[in-house]
Amino acid sequence: MAIQKIVKQSGNRKIVVADSAADMDESTKGDVFVDGSHCGVNVGEMTIHNEVGAMIGNDAGMGKNDAGIAALKMCDEHGIPAAAVAAMSAKIGSGMSTYEQGQISVVNEEAKKLGVTPGMSAIEAADKLLEGLNKSEK
Repeated sequence: MAIQKIVKQSGNRKIVVADSAADMDESTKGDVFVDGSHCGVNVGEMTIHNEVGAMIGNDAGMGKNDAGIAALKMCDEHGIPAAAVAAMSAKIGSGMSTYEQGQISVVNEEAKKLGVTPGMSAIEAADKLLEGLNKSEK
């Protein structure tokens, strides 16, 4: 059972927070999904498969060959804005910590286009992503 919390809604889209990227499902299609998971390959696959509108996860300390943020490049290839918060700024495995305390450490090109930058709070980044997705819908 996916445990998701909707923290904001604007138009037909929402910011959804969950502890795990595995909580993405058909109900989060087109939404901004903020989670406590790393941004590895499997998270990229889930994000693409579930057609999430944008994603913010944890950089998990980047890892060898940037394995902890591999999803960002994958999402870029599918036109999905994605970003990660610094592992030291938020608890891994806690979506609310990612959302409330997270500081963006890395962004993909699609997220940059919507004004998301490293150093920004995850709350501000999620708002920019939501706003950008709503604009692109019109």
